[in-house]
Amino acid sequence: MLTLLFILLVAGAALTVLLWGGAYYFQGYIYTEPSPGIYWQAPAAAAMLTLGYTIWCLSITMTPGATPQNRVYDTIIYFSPTEDMLARPASPIWAIKKSPRKGEEKKDGEKIKYVSNRDPQSKFYYQDTSIQPKGWQAQDVIAIAIEKPDGTTMRFNLATREKGDNDHFVSPDGWTILASDTDGPTGRPTRSSNTRLFWNLFFNVGHFVAWFLGLWVILRFQWSHALGFAVVTWLIFTLAVLPMMLGYAGLVAAGKQTIKTVAVASGLWVC
Repeated sequence: MLTLLFILLVAGAALTVLLWGGAYYFQGYIYTEPSPGIYWQAPAAAAMLTLGYTIWCLSITMTPGATPQNRVYDTIIYFSPTEDMLARPASPIWAIKKSPRKGEEKKDGEKIKYVSNRDPQSKFYYQDTSIQPKGWQAQDVIAIAIEKPDGTTMRFNLATREKGDNDHFVSPDGWTILASDTDGPTGRPTRSSNTRLFWNLFFNVGHFVAWFLGLWVILRFQWSHALGFAVVTWLIFTLAVLPMMLGYAGLVAAGKQTIKTVAVASGLWVC
């Protein structure tokens, strides 16, 4: 966490230099002279932007399940309104088949345990735990149960599907696991989140607005020039700077989650 705060501090200092030098050059070139208050305006604009980046990064570090690959609140190019429950496919999982007894088809029957493996191309797949392991057998499966990192199990019931679609197994609170007849289940529960969509749009739109207001209101560019420069700087930071910064925030979040998981397993953490 201290490293992340240091990175943000360095980013703030770099922004101050960038805004001071950029405003001094472009205002001197476009207008009669640079703004006379540039000595305080550049640090103020940089502080506003750095505060926004800090809130963005800390929001990621405090979100369960965030990782460098799943940053939760990401740039507009990479964000997804779909959230993942797990960072990798669950293992083990259980295929719950329907009861073979006549008239009891909706009741649970055989329960088969599967564990995840990787092929040479690093693709996940599931095999049962028999002496001669076999791949996923989709026939008569009415539910899937997974083991979560905290040791509890979670059930996903088979939902009705359109012809040709993959199987959808849905938990009571809306998490979904997809499964195909050939490749088996993904093992990673997902669900759409309007809240996640809102906050991603909030951070990305707010990022652009902060650049525009910093250049127009604080650094005193004409609004049309401020808008043009804001588009350029927003794109540069969105493409080149923020992915690294937010990725490190995801790394901090993953580290905190690992410590918590180990503590729970050791009995040192009471949920």
